[in-house]
Amino acid sequence: MHLCCIVSYPPGLVKGEVLVDLSIGATPFQLFNLYKCLKKVIILEANDCCVEDSQKWLEKNPGTYHWGHAAKIAVKLEGNSDNGEGIEDDLRSRVEQVLRCNFNKENPTDPFILQKADCVISLYITGDISTTLESYSHNVGELAKLLKIGGRLIMIDTFDGVYFTVGEHKFNIANMNEKDLRQVMGDKGLSIDYLEVMDSKIPNDVAHYGQIFCVGAVKTKEVDAN
Repeated sequence: MHLCCIVSYPPGLVKGEVLVDLSIGATPFQLFNLYKCLKKVIILEANDCCVEDSQKWLEKNPGTYHWGHAAKIAVKLEGNSDNGEGIEDDLRSRVEQVLRCNFNKENPTDPFILQKADCVISLYITGDISTTLESYSHNVGELAKLLKIGGRLIMIDTFDGVYFTVGEHKFNIANMNEKDLRQVMGDKGLSIDYLEVMDSKIPNDVAHYGQIFCVGAVKTKEVDAN
């Protein structure tokens, strides 16, 4: 479902030099349809394990998870006839850094200082690390700080979220709706110009939410992230 959201995003809206990805888990597939619009990619991860796994994928270490199946789905959803072969290696060639990111720090990528990005992609992680609307707003503000003025934030997340589980552990997530999202984006200097919403059609015990959304927003001004 998230691949459908990404593929439907108008590629003509994405351009520039630097793409930053901060997504849940060590997964590259959310980049398959848009990475070619930019020249270099920086991958941020929320913990050391994901940094290690992404670095292993980048270096094609033995035992690294293979994402060829996702590449095939991505090109098929785009309407292309090829099998997606070569997408992973092409993406690898554009990845400049894999870094740990911590929004509790003044500089989330300390000791590295990132140049402002033309595009930031975030798959689920903003909602998953936020338990209240206030913390969600703060984290969106931190993503906005990574962008230059005129840069674009692309987020896939959930409305009416309740929880997700990891093993036997259940984690509450911020419960929000479209009105909340528009308020948060505006407060953080981001102007929404694209929004697609899809109903949850497959009930499960791993995550409970009402809808998945893909939002695109342009950074129009600098705003304090607090």
